[in-house]
Amino acid sequence: MDKPIPPLTQRVSRYILDQALAGGYESGSHMTEADLAGRLGISRTPVRAALRFLHARRLLEHAPNRGYTLVADRDALGQARRELPEDEEKTLYYRLLRDRLAGHLPTRVNELELAQSYGAPRSLLRTVLTTLLQDGVLRGRHYQRWEFTETLDSIESERESYRFRLMVECASLREPGFAIDPARLQACRKRQRGLLARSSRYSWMELFEANAQLHELLAEASGNRFVLDAVRQQNRLRRISDLSDYPRVDIELLHTSCREHLQILDAVEARDFEAASRHMHDHLSRASSMLESRVKGVLGD
Repeated sequence: MDKPIPPLTQRVSRYILDQALAGGYESGSHMTEADLAGRLGISRTPVRAALRFLHARRLLEHAPNRGYTLVADRDALGQARRELPEDEEKTLYYRLLRDRLAGHLPTRVNELELAQSYGAPRSLLRTVLTTLLQDGVLRGRHYQRWEFTETLDSIESERESYRFRLMVECASLREPGFAIDPARLQACRKRQRGLLARSSRYSWMELFEANAQLHELLAEASGNRFVLDAVRQQNRLRRISDLSDYPRVDIELLHTSCREHLQILDAVEARDFEAASRHMHDHLSRASSMLESRVKGVLGD
């Protein structure tokens, strides 16, 4: 790159390229400043700069009064993505998650010691720690000390978690008092379809929250309070391990998960609870096999 690119322009450019590589944008897709600014929750100025940057790289075409259109093929998109610097915040965010999951970080950590260990500026580290707090990975801070939430801290505990969920969540769909609010079911379905349409490699928290919401909705519909308590606890325990895994999983596997969720919802809506239970069993079994792939070091990319 000939000259430095402002960090926010980099971030928007990464978002567009990641969306395109993940299938969220296809060749010929139309892009507008208003849509991108709304998705990212930022002003149009950095979006405009990113679109101009990608246009200069001949990845987008521009027509006056019509906006930008994606024209690059996958190879060109991939090359442009590799040339962009990585997001320092995201890199440190996932380093902390993986180190915590691997047991390299204790439950309670000191901000100054973290800054020294990771060679990170305090301002960057504080931003990342605040994001982890907002994402529910950290409980809060007292002076310069932070505390991680509970997690599945070993491969065997993750295996046990899946075996437990296979027992509980599949059976809960056959509970005699199972009843689901149609409006909430439709809202859940809409959210899963939305993930299929626009999921990118930088929307992991949205993906986690949407999936946790679905499993808790079905647990609540079982009418059994103990099932709901158990599923909520599992979601709390899975947060760190799932967020740590997502960036390393092929995006199509995550799309498959959304499709499986929709299949379960379709069976529930049709009141075919035996089919819903079978689909849940297949879904959790496939997720469990992804854990074993991670253990073997062959997870996605």
